[in-house]
Amino acid sequence: MLYRPGAEAVTAYLRETERNYVPIGEQIMTTAMTDTSMNTNMHSAFKREILRLRDGLLKADLSHPKATEGLARRYKFFSITLHQHHQGEDTYQWPVIRPKANPQEIAVLDAMEAEHGALASVLAAVDVDFKTLSANSDKDQIAARLDELDTVLSGHTQHEESEGVPIVQKYFEEDDLKAFVKFSRDSEDASLVLPWVSDGATPAEVASTWAMIPAPVRLFVRPMLTRKYTKFTAECGV
Repeated sequence: MLYRPGAEAVTAYLRETERNYVPIGEQIMTTAMTDTSMNTNMHSAFKREILRLRDGLLKADLSHPKATEGLARRYKFFSITLHQHHQGEDTYQWPVIRPKANPQEIAVLDAMEAEHGALASVLAAVDVDFKTLSANSDKDQIAARLDELDTVLSGHTQHEESEGVPIVQKYFEEDDLKAFVKFSRDSEDASLVLPWVSDGATPAEVASTWAMIPAPVRLFVRPMLTRKYTKFTAECGV
């Protein structure tokens, strides 16, 4: 006879899993230490989201509050997630790695931090644009800023993936990763991240993204988080 937990126990478990969205276990730690595809998938998702926001902006009727509120909410999720991603690296990766790195590697880490600063400057201007969206907003100007953000972000992600990631893999240890992942999962709307990364991704990217969660847990969590993201997207209208 199969054991079937009570509904209250299942509900409590799923709520806790949703809150943490990536259960921290040895399997996940091992995967993240040896497979950097999730980082690459995040980078691709950020770039897709910029295009999604740009397209949504140009199509929207900004005289309608529902349109401006939806775009602002969608952009806020993007901005917070990008800030969190880079803050995690600046706080939990580079400082840990720097004392172990050689001079050539330190130069790469310096470049990573400088590129994060350049991204933050561009992002700050776009933050203001989306916080103050109205019928008087200049769509073309905002779209141009999004294009600039895409250019700066694309250059940074290419540099990080080719030169930064190998340094992380060389020096970053499991205990270091635990702090980084805990910081990442505590971000606002963290439960939306996995289905968001999967939105518009290739089948291989989708598979590697959800592989961050062990299969037995994924069976329950993936549909739940996907429904939540679908609802979020519908409410934003983008």
